[in-house]
Amino acid sequence: MAKTTNNNKNTSFLWRAIFFALSFIYLELLFHFAIYKNFSRNIIHPVLFAICTGLVLAVITSLFKKVGNAIAAYIIFSVFSVYYVAQLVYYRIFRTFLSLVSIGGAGDAMNFKTVMFSAIFKNIIWIILLLLPLICLIVINRFFVSFKRPALKQGLIGVAATIASFVLAIGLLPFFGRDTYSPYTLFHGRYILELSMNKLGVMVTTIRDGITMISGDKSSKSFDLNESSSDSSLTDDTEDIEEDSTLSAENDDVPDNSAPSYVPQIDESLDFYKLYNNTEDENLKNLSAYFSNVAPTYTNEYTGLFKDYNVIFVTAESLSKYGISKECTPTLYKIYNEGFVFDNYYDPLWYHSTIDGEYTNCLSQYPCSSDWSFEKSGKTYQPYALGNALNKLGYNSYAYHDFDATYYDRTTTHPNMGYTTFKAIDYGLDIPFYNMYSDLDAMEAVYNDFITDDKFNMYFMSFSGHLPYDYSYQYMCQKNREEAESLVARDDLSDEAIAYIAAQMELDKALEFLINELDKRGKLEKTVFIVGPDHYPYGLTDGVYNELAGKDIEDDPFELHSNGFGIWSASMEKPVKVDKLCSSVDILPTVLNLLGVNYDSRLLAGHDLMSDFEELVIFANQSFITDKVRYNAATGETIYTVPASTVPEGYLESKIEEVENRLYISNLLIDEDYFNYIY
Repeated sequence: MAKTTNNNKNTSFLWRAIFFALSFIYLELLFHFAIYKNFSRNIIHPVLFAICTGLVLAVITSLFKKVGNAIAAYIIFSVFSVYYVAQLVYYRIFRTFLSLVSIGGAGDAMNFKTVMFSAIFKNIIWIILLLLPLICLIVINRFFVSFKRPALKQGLIGVAATIASFVLAIGLLPFFGRDTYSPYTLFHGRYILELSMNKLGVMVTTIRDGITMISGDKSSKSFDLNESSSDSSLTDDTEDIEEDSTLSAENDDVPDNSAPSYVPQIDESLDFYKLYNNTEDENLKNLSAYFSNVAPTYTNEYTGLFKDYNVIFVTAESLSKYGISKECTPTLYKIYNEGFVFDNYYDPLWYHSTIDGEYTNCLSQYPCSSDWSFEKSGKTYQPYALGNALNKLGYNSYAYHDFDATYYDRTTTHPNMGYTTFKAIDYGLDIPFYNMYSDLDAMEAVYNDFITDDKFNMYFMSFSGHLPYDYSYQYMCQKNREEAESLVARDDLSDEAIAYIAAQMELDKALEFLINELDKRGKLEKTVFIVGPDHYPYGLTDGVYNELAGKDIEDDPFELHSNGFGIWSASMEKPVKVDKLCSSVDILPTVLNLLGVNYDSRLLAGHDLMSDFEELVIFANQSFITDKVRYNAATGETIYTVPASTVPEGYLESKIEEVENRLYISNLLIDEDYFNYIY
């Protein structure tokens, strides 16, 4: 009887087409809801492409004999199912999607096994639901259907149906128009990871991601050369810049009334007209043409304020302004509130988490979703990286990270930025391991390297603030728990929120230690501290960041990334408030200006925040904020922050184009090693 049942199993192509098509529709719908918590019209195209994917798999599992088809079905569908699970877990941990290029670094990012297992446990229901079609496949194949090769006629019909489904899916892409971030444009135009996931679905995004990773972003833009860039009119003119209304000193630390003349922040040796004509390479021509049209910023009353000062520059792991207080983190509070205070600072979460945040802080360029931009920069010339720029002025430059040296290949990137001494765990930095490393232990271990130098430049990528934020695993949370609980002035914070503060207290103690050591040696007054986060603390459980902030920000695509960074020196008598919109890409040019370093402001993606410039903050999905609008690229929603009638006609369209151009140029600049060409 068992044999008869087996012979009666359905072997047609139809069951495969229906099962796999419905399975991928189910996976796309479930994944979309798990990430975005709702359905909108954006789900239409992911569903259509899910049908296409299902039909392709149905065809593949009809090409061979029974065993071969079954093996193909189980392997391919298992890989797809696990891939959906991996995307979900990765997103839950890092709040960004797993691009194919990230898989190579995911081994680094995921070596925090406790974090990964915790994310799996918290999302176990979603994971089971995502694996349900695979379970169903096993059951129905066991009792109801067979992978025996169908008749030739059925197979041909299946191929025709698959082709027709793709034609239909692609043909319906213009259904929502051909606007900048429409499904049509995302499919045919420039690849944008986050928007593609939302509007085209996991499968199409993965294919686009793979093509982009292998062949590079083949989208191209053309810029017209500004031929007047070859004359010297710009460098001959000086400009009397009135004090910017968005800068206010809460003291007398403002320029006198003698109205100094300010000059453009450019490298006068650069002639973009000649650079354009001295090469046949179209990409190099395009870069020169673009930069020939960029307006420079000008020197200002703060240029050279910290000239010849020692420099301590910290990229702080997961630091948030909401975790800083005078009671718990007094040193960070001092740096954020008693120096240059940036009230409208945003710290966008880029595609590859910490490494992209560090890249933006250090090099003032936007990262690329389909590449490891920082790693690639390690093979390029970076004259404006702080180490390279200051070494020419007689500084000694050092860099440290209290985690594995090979993590994200910092042994290449940091020396390339001019940090001739680089130490990390198993790479010259020997400090105790407690399941985490201590920022304070790191500073105590290395400060003698640089503190006696006449002029030093020290960069530190912190680690103690890394997720998870709990007392059972994260040692820095355990170490500082009692102190944090006694100092937190709020009674509305959960254990997780207090654990987060306890973790960041270790960085605060490391900075306090440095300040004390510098003060003992009479060097504190001539040292400037720069502290900026790599990203907001996405490792906090849903709802806890709202709790920490004291308001609902987790579902706000802009305010989620509102953060702070500080520039402080003990020589400053009172704070200087900067109200301009700014972001992490603006850190480097601002620091170069304050240190009096000559640089060409046209070549960096950010701006010196003490100068006049048009305010613009760009996010990973190409949403942006200016002093006039907030534009959400995912929804197309535009919120005017000034009366709409005062906004020039075509302003929004021009800003959308500018955002695309800036991201494109940053990517191209690294790809072509443009600094090496021009210098």
